[in-house]
Amino acid sequence: MDTRRKKIVALVALGAVWSGLLLWQWTGWEEPVRVPLTNVSGLAASPARAGTDNLHVQLNLLADARTQREMVFATPRNIFALPSAVTVNASRPLEVDDTALRQQAVATDLAQFHYLGFVRTGEEWQKKQNMAVLTKNDDLHVVKAGQTIDKHVVVKTITQESVTLLDRDSHLEYTVLLSEEPQTPAP
Repeated sequence: MDTRRKKIVALVALGAVWSGLLLWQWTGWEEPVRVPLTNVSGLAASPARAGTDNLHVQLNLLADARTQREMVFATPRNIFALPSAVTVNASRPLEVDDTALRQQAVATDLAQFHYLGFVRTGEEWQKKQNMAVLTKNDDLHVVKAGQTIDKHVVVKTITQESVTLLDRDSHLEYTVLLSEEPQTPAP
């Protein structure tokens, strides 16, 4: 006998065994017995009561639920937003009115800067080569950390997400986040 004939005989034998098992299962099959469900453990269910004396609707709970549904909720705050951009250096004591007004004016001036992009010119180990592209009104500034802009603003740190500016006079730090909106030139 050759190998092809042996394979065919083995295939027929396996088919016969499977057919015999299938026939044996089919002839011995019985329909499952259907038994009504009964409570085996726990408390037995009591029959329904004829009187409705024990039923009571609590109208005050319904009214509370209605007012709670009609309440206007405040807009939830964005927990993923970056923290406030203005930070005040606490090394100097603040005078109440005069200093607060000067710092507000400086913060307004620093808020005019927009961070447009991050430029890495060197290798990873040369962190001082990182540059940022900033705009203020129509002026474009390409700066490095430690560089001075507008005679009184020093670029303190540059990251891919933000630039920290320091006003020399008031020691006020302002973080400018990377702008997502394109800046349109003024007409």
